[in-house]
Amino acid sequence: MPPAASLSVVALTGLALVPVALAAGATLECSNPSQLITKLDDLFSSTSAIGCSGSQLQKDNAGGYWGEQYAKNASIVVYPSTAKDVQDAVSAFVSSEKGGKTELAFGSGFHGMTGAAATDGYMIDLKYLNKTELVYKEAFDGSIPAETVITYEGGARWGDVLKTTNGTGYTVVGARDSTVGVGGFSTGGGIGFLAGAYGFSGDRLLAMDVVLMDGTLVTATKANKYADLFWAIQGGGGQFGIVTKFYQKAALEPKLSHFHLWVVANESETQAQENTATFFESNTDPFTLMYYGYGYLPADIQNPTRDLAGRTVLIGVQFGNPADDAKQPGFHEVFNNQTLLKGVKTLSDVDYDLPYANAFEVINQFFPYGLRRGFWGPQTTKVTSGLLQDTKTIVKDWLDSLLATGEKPLTSLWAVQYMYPGLNGNLPAKSEDTAWPHTVAGHQTLFSPGWALPKNDKQTLETNTKINNLIYDHQSKVGPFLADYPNYISPDSEGHRVWGDNVQRLIDIKEKYDPDCIIAQGRVFASAGCTKRGKANIFAKSGSGPKMKYKRRQ
Repeated sequence: MPPAASLSVVALTGLALVPVALAAGATLECSNPSQLITKLDDLFSSTSAIGCSGSQLQKDNAGGYWGEQYAKNASIVVYPSTAKDVQDAVSAFVSSEKGGKTELAFGSGFHGMTGAAATDGYMIDLKYLNKTELVYKEAFDGSIPAETVITYEGGARWGDVLKTTNGTGYTVVGARDSTVGVGGFSTGGGIGFLAGAYGFSGDRLLAMDVVLMDGTLVTATKANKYADLFWAIQGGGGQFGIVTKFYQKAALEPKLSHFHLWVVANESETQAQENTATFFESNTDPFTLMYYGYGYLPADIQNPTRDLAGRTVLIGVQFGNPADDAKQPGFHEVFNNQTLLKGVKTLSDVDYDLPYANAFEVINQFFPYGLRRGFWGPQTTKVTSGLLQDTKTIVKDWLDSLLATGEKPLTSLWAVQYMYPGLNGNLPAKSEDTAWPHTVAGHQTLFSPGWALPKNDKQTLETNTKINNLIYDHQSKVGPFLADYPNYISPDSEGHRVWGDNVQRLIDIKEKYDPDCIIAQGRVFASAGCTKRGKANIFAKSGSGPKMKYKRRQ
């Protein structure tokens, strides 16, 4: 079986999803193994696995994608369970397939929206590499000051991580959905529930263990000889190597989480928009936030499949300040007695009090599997009632058009998350300090459509472009240029839209660490090697080269 669940003073290893037999060599599900597979079987640890086309291991990988249109049937899927296994998986592939047509990809949670974690060829599925530990006073060979850190391996999912940290007094800034993998999230910025209080996940990283495309394993920090690699992965994504372990500075764990969801009556939508704008301007607590959303929602939030229509939802969230909760304003003081619900009639509501580690339970319901999905959106420094209404109009038109085709766009939603100004002092000082420039934190918008029919892909993408252009135009009038959050990159976005003036440096680092462009799926920086292979789609100069192709799975 896969690495067993075991609790120690500092660690809980997550359960992998596919049973694997303990034996000499990896579990092998291939009827006619190639020389590459035979070699890997000899090299891999006994808790790893290999599956070929048609095997259950291969099918499990193909069925694990959150967005249905991104899934592919890899001909070989390997499941390494140690960093050395990852090294062997890379080295064996490069030595046997370099210059061939087989493409390599790797992934953990498979929530990404670029196709980077999908291939018809050779897939490295990291989900067996999933251990989390709380480590006190990690010094990283003296290159940075000792800190209490939480380490999580590259195949873990955030639900696994928080099971380990729950009740320890420490936690991480992680994703808001328990099934999201740590890899893409951590390398693409990392906006979580606690970002307003502690900063983005990527900015809290102190070190990363990375397998390069020549099979070597290195530890990258801000100060050692791999500082350029650290910089690139800290917001530049997974184009430079495979991270087998992240080291995130530990944060104090909130003792309690409070969520309240309200479905707004149609006649109160304008008031709800005005109240939302007021909250965004007036909130003073970094542990308190809210979401405004409009989507295909039920009238009764506790009966999610009945009486569905385009509706507005308000979500109030508060985490107990672990350092000074006595001075923190109470939840009902903030949301019920002050601004958000003033003059608003609601159709239904539901209230949750639960530990921080279980906060996912509230949000997971909005992001089910089994649909074609999008997850896109810019930031803005100022949310106005007019912006909310204009965006709602675009989303409503999209919903109405899909409903007319017989679609049921369940859980489709456009939302904006409140972000505390300056992220409570946890932003980089200069745009060049991190690959993703974000010296100013905007409120994060999100278009999360869910649909079933491939014929509606085009209209959905066009709707996303309309929303983006509306918000870009709005932001140009109210504040500075804000680079898009990398994990919400839109299919038609150019490099500057996300990485600003840092694109050329990212291209150079891509060439340094992956000169043969082995990592070539999804959004690919235009290094010499990737340009030669015809894989490049992120260029330093706007308008250069082809746009990213949105590949449809029928």
